[in-house]
Amino acid sequence: MMVKKFGRSSKLLALLLTLTLVFVAGCQAIGNVDFNTVLKNALKVTSSEGKQSIELKMLLDEQAFVGLPEEEVALMKMVSSLKLQLDNVKMQDSSHLSLDGSLIFGDATSIKFSLKMSDKLAVMELEGAKQPFVLDLTSESLLGLTGIPVLPDANEENPAAPALDKASMTALGHQIVDTIGAYAINNLPNPERIEVKPAIEPINGISTSLTHVHVDLNGPEIWTWVKKYVDALVADRAGLDKMIAGVFEILASNPEVWAAVGMVNPLQEGGLDAPTPEEMVKETSNAVAVLLTELQAELKLMETEEKETLDEVFSKNLTIKADVYIDNKLDIRKQVYELSYVPSANPELAVLPLKGLSIKVESEAWNVNGTVKAEVPVASESAIRAEQLFTMQGYQILKHFDEKSTIYDLLKNKLHIGKQSMSWFTDDEYNPPIVTAVGVTIIPLRDTAEQFGAVITYDPKTKGIKVFDEATNTTIVVKIGSDKAVVNGKTVKWAFPVTVVDGAAYVPARNLASALGAKISWTDFYEDVKIFKIEREV
Repeated sequence: MMVKKFGRSSKLLALLLTLTLVFVAGCQAIGNVDFNTVLKNALKVTSSEGKQSIELKMLLDEQAFVGLPEEEVALMKMVSSLKLQLDNVKMQDSSHLSLDGSLIFGDATSIKFSLKMSDKLAVMELEGAKQPFVLDLTSESLLGLTGIPVLPDANEENPAAPALDKASMTALGHQIVDTIGAYAINNLPNPERIEVKPAIEPINGISTSLTHVHVDLNGPEIWTWVKKYVDALVADRAGLDKMIAGVFEILASNPEVWAAVGMVNPLQEGGLDAPTPEEMVKETSNAVAVLLTELQAELKLMETEEKETLDEVFSKNLTIKADVYIDNKLDIRKQVYELSYVPSANPELAVLPLKGLSIKVESEAWNVNGTVKAEVPVASESAIRAEQLFTMQGYQILKHFDEKSTIYDLLKNKLHIGKQSMSWFTDDEYNPPIVTAVGVTIIPLRDTAEQFGAVITYDPKTKGIKVFDEATNTTIVVKIGSDKAVVNGKTVKWAFPVTVVDGAAYVPARNLASALGAKISWTDFYEDVKIFKIEREV
């Protein structure tokens, strides 16, 4: 089955805009509910308790997977029904959080976990893991994981630079939300089908009086909504100018923000020929206006050039239902969103290799913006640090899980993280596989052994090379120029002597593979070029 894509990258923005429907119900007041305030309040939640779940179900098109490896098909079937359940969610503030959760496959298989997070440390415990996993959340540690060099802290370089406390940053964020919301939220059009009525709903087991907002949209209605929203944003140039000016004014009146992050305040008036703040506001507003106008034109172009695909994506088989429950403080206390999609039966029009797809998101919240105390993360001495995982082979990771646990079975037998392989093209310039005159394929020993996580050492006096393979607890000793090898203390004859080629020691591939519990294979690539592979699963 062919998977179609939109031709222009900017069209993806239109699809992303449709996702806002999951979170918004419109902007105009209906049933005495001020949706502008509801949305702004949702963006300003700094603490809460609650629970959430995300459920994905896919009805697979078996014909689309004909010819795929059985392992890939089995994996697709396993993830075709997934549910992430989060309970006892305690959000103390933007950087302190704790929760209990479960990842559920199908109707029965599940993996439980817990997460505790602060501004400096995250600790996760997984059911079936022998130790907890920890991640250092300090900037130095995170940058270290990415390989990005750590820059000195702004306040270390300039002790006089003010440090912003969380309360100040939160207040500043609320100002920006209000300013942007006046333009971005106020211009949201109402969906065609929206209903508001009073309701009694259990929140944390307590019956609570709420206002129930129900929205029901299909594909054509979603597309119409997106176009109306973009049109409204383009038409409200005065609102755009006011928003940009407001954001600049907030940042200009809080110069400590720039100092705190170690940046030069771009809003300060500079030297000769430097733009004034007014010119910067105008330039930014013009740039945003151009982007919105281009998006508006792209949407219109899609209706002519991509009409067939557009009609398939935004057909009546695409539906979004939202049920939002709001309290008398205009805080969202409960949300249920459901998206369902049934692709076209015509394989030429279908955009996904599925017969059906549904996503359901539910959440409840209480103690909103109240005093919440998240559980504190503590790193035990036995904990495995995230940076260690990045350097481990798959079989090493498996050792940290109980062999009888669900997660061990998932990692080993479903995801096959213990599978290792190395491939070469016969025309590779660096240490390619070589077929000798006697028909024996030889490969570079060090490259291969280290790819499989083995440790290799060389004794220049004896010209002996020692390989220790932790995965199979195998020790191999060979000598340059000799066809004898000692494997776990037993001397055996290999098909070709150890040979040095361009400074690399080469050994017979089949003999090395056998000693390491691996297999070798050749695959045609193109013309006279072939692919040589050595692989195993441990």
